[in-house]
Amino acid sequence: MTDRRLLLVRHGRTELNAAGRLRGEIDVPLDSVGEAEAAALGEAFRGVPLDVVVSSPLSRAVGTAHVLVSSSRPVTLDARLRDRSYGSWAGHSPSELEERFGSVDDAPGVERRDAVEMRALAALADAVGPGRGAGTVQRVVLVTHDAVLRILLRSLLPALEVDAVALPTGSWSELKRAAADTSWTVVRLGSTGPAPQGRARGGAAPG
Repeated sequence: MTDRRLLLVRHGRTELNAAGRLRGEIDVPLDSVGEAEAAALGEAFRGVPLDVVVSSPLSRAVGTAHVLVSSSRPVTLDARLRDRSYGSWAGHSPSELEERFGSVDDAPGVERRDAVEMRALAALADAVGPGRGAGTVQRVVLVTHDAVLRILLRSLLPALEVDAVALPTGSWSELKRAAADTSWTVVRLGSTGPAPQGRARGGAAPG
């Protein structure tokens, strides 16, 4: 059976990230800082064997994914990894929604967390697949968005205080699951450092 490493990558920065505004389904590209963050990810994973790379179809994620793999392997686009939809509130600040409705979740037209969770988990299940055979390690990369990453982490790691974890743009988190296990454990969260030989250094402290 196959041991698995799951690499959860947040796309690089955009102008809306820099302004602290909700991105949602607005297809805003990487800004110059985001391009540099994507390049740093590509350098961090240079030479690391990545078996499956799946990205949100939004350009900020696709741009990050293509720099990450540097044409070493194809990138599969999966609409189920797109950002959470904020409806007509995309482009607004979270504080505006909190002031008017009490929370982002309660604003009319915002996609429900459970709907995001359902589609993201389905995308993850398809990406992980059946594995490659006995005695192997499979590395699966998902390139997606902050809201999706936090919902995934909350689902995969119920004991984790997700709101206390920093997941900066251009960062990556690594989870692992042994062949005999059914649950994931943390290797690293929110790292912007290197991944030497495909293995994150250090423990589970958020970065």
